[in-house]
Amino acid sequence: MTTPLIIGLLLLAAFGSFCGFLTWQLVGRLRSLVSGIAVEGRCVRRYSTESSENGTQWHHVYGFTTEDGRYVEFEEDALFMAQGQVVTVRYRPGNPARSATVMGRGGAWSPLFGQLFGICVTGMFSLLGVVFVWIGAGRPG
Repeated sequence: MTTPLIIGLLLLAAFGSFCGFLTWQLVGRLRSLVSGIAVEGRCVRRYSTESSENGTQWHHVYGFTTEDGRYVEFEEDALFMAQGQVVTVRYRPGNPARSATVMGRGGAWSPLFGQLFGICVTGMFSLLGVVFVWIGAGRPG
């Protein structure tokens, strides 16, 4: 095997998998946005964590009550969200904790843009992997 082929396969395996995961996650959020149940929720906690690479990372925890009366909390990052702020939460009834999102009108659009940015970055590295595989496969071993 040639070096470009190996590098390409590694790039495809790593970034292609992550790109697929992010895309699958976005599709789930979009399903909740389009066909989910909309209820009023609230940003119940906002806290930060420190890391040496990224500096301060803000986290947001939202709470809402489902139509059948269950209280659910979930975490989703959104820019400019204050603790106590009322938001529209959309969820699918099968698993509200995993399908809930504040993305959309009445909530925030930043989770969508953050997800799309991640898909674009990992997609570009996956495409680079395809180019390396193409170059490596074209050379005789």
